[in-house]
Amino acid sequence: MGSVILVRHGETVWNSLGKYQGQQDIPLSAVGINQGNRLADFFQNWTINAVYSSDLQRAYDTAALIASRHNLTVHVDQRLREYAMGEWEGLTREQVMAKYRDIYNRRTNDINVRPPGGESGAEVQTRVLQWLHEIIETELETVVAVSHSGTIRALLAGLLEIDIRKAKFRLDNCGFSIVEWGKTAGAVSFQIRTINSRLDW
Repeated sequence: MGSVILVRHGETVWNSLGKYQGQQDIPLSAVGINQGNRLADFFQNWTINAVYSSDLQRAYDTAALIASRHNLTVHVDQRLREYAMGEWEGLTREQVMAKYRDIYNRRTNDINVRPPGGESGAEVQTRVLQWLHEIIETELETVVAVSHSGTIRALLAGLLEIDIRKAKFRLDNCGFSIVEWGKTAGAVSFQIRTINSRLDW
């Protein structure tokens, strides 16, 4: 039996402006740092065996705050990165719709339509599920993984065996979701305990 606590990173200025961040390395804002500290305090008395993070600064810095309360180091894994959004990174949804309307509309109905220079939903889901199955093999009991809304949504959709577009979960900055797993006769079964639990910021 084990569990992974999937945490979305704290807020950035681009979050507050509604810009696609993708794999741009945007730091936490003052609000995001406060969110990360409050979440780290919340987890302080939990038993946590390891902390993992995307290599992007907003995720790593959130993870470091949590790890510091447990005297743990942060394990960085690029597979926890957000979708690469290519030419859409740095633009708002309205700007994308104005400049890339056809691709945007097609992607709304098919997550595997790539933004120019970006990733498909299947590519993101494959890498993050690969990461999860490797974590399961470590037999760590409780792992925190700080990642991004799109990547967490792709992971949860994969476990639920539904299309990513149907995984219409709200995932707030520093909200956390818990996935538990068990092994029976070598087979792994999953149970999603909570999605987007959050403190009252």
